[in-house]
Amino acid sequence: MTSVKKSRATLIGVILAFLIPVIGAKLVLDQRWYEGGVTNRGTMLEPPYPLGDFAQLLPAGWRVALIDQGDCGDACMQGLYAINQLDVALGKETQRVSPVYISAGNSQLALQQVPLVTAIEDAALVAYLSTLPPQRIVIIDPWGNVVMHYPIFSNEEQMRAEAKNLLSDLRNLLKLSRIG
Repeated sequence: MTSVKKSRATLIGVILAFLIPVIGAKLVLDQRWYEGGVTNRGTMLEPPYPLGDFAQLLPAGWRVALIDQGDCGDACMQGLYAINQLDVALGKETQRVSPVYISAGNSQLALQQVPLVTAIEDAALVAYLSTLPPQRIVIIDPWGNVVMHYPIFSNEEQMRAEAKNLLSDLRNLLKLSRIG
């Protein structure tokens, strides 16, 4: 082999060594063979669910809300207790988050047991949020968008585990957010 052919073979080898991984990565991403890691533990809403004018009814900043569509019982009480404790667990970030209970009115729950939770009675807001999955705790950003939701459980152990997931996600959101 002549030196010109060796040089060309080396050049082609070097080019292929750089092109093959790039072409392979493009193929994997285009064919959706790769699913990226997810760090959130709740269900992210894509796209976020806008509250529009209803956001004015809620306290300012980040909100963690439990939505009572009329059929809540022990699970809602566990959820309310969880968001009440969440306010304490956030530490210095507690000023940025408001726990909220949203109902259509005439709630049968003992709201005096959760003093940190702000109760809002608005049937129109509950009707507007009825397209979200029922019996959920939701995170609402300062712009008035529902961004994540979590199930509630009547079992105390399950609710405690879900509250830890909510706290973890909320801490990440507050750390990454400069608003609210």
